[in-house]
Amino acid sequence: MSNTYYVTRKGLGLLAQRQKDLVEDLEKSTRAMGHSASLDNDLRENPEFMQLRTKVTYELPSKIAELENVMRLARLINDSEHIQNQDFHEVLPGVEVEMESEDGELRVHSILGYEEGDPQKGIVSYLSPVGEKLLHKAVGDEVVLPMRGKLIRYEIVTIKLSPHLE
Repeated sequence: MSNTYYVTRKGLGLLAQRQKDLVEDLEKSTRAMGHSASLDNDLRENPEFMQLRTKVTYELPSKIAELENVMRLARLINDSEHIQNQDFHEVLPGVEVEMESEDGELRVHSILGYEEGDPQKGIVSYLSPVGEKLLHKAVGDEVVLPMRGKLIRYEIVTIKLSPHLE
């Protein structure tokens, strides 16, 4: 799965918007760096300038390049073969997994794409620790996941299309 990033349509839109925001931030920071430099002859003694320089030279370009790479290599979960064929025999991005613990407690997770986790809604990225443990599991398989500071053993009960796949 390396070199391919799975995203939903909504997730891809959010990545594009985030990249656009970072590019704007880079332009603003570059202008601010020029302004800061014009106010001070000894730039080594100017912490604001040094901070902006690090941001402009390393941090922002690195984040922008990472997002560009992710978007270039992105595969829409919605277009994946298993989603198109409604084939839910194993856990892959775009499915919802229902699990039951030994004491009958149910736990449900939707597995979505790159940076699309939302724990409040039971959504985890396939790249998250929980997502990685669930990937490629099938109904009847057991998985040990953290819950409230403890490790709990769950059995996978159902795998179906995630209601969060937009």
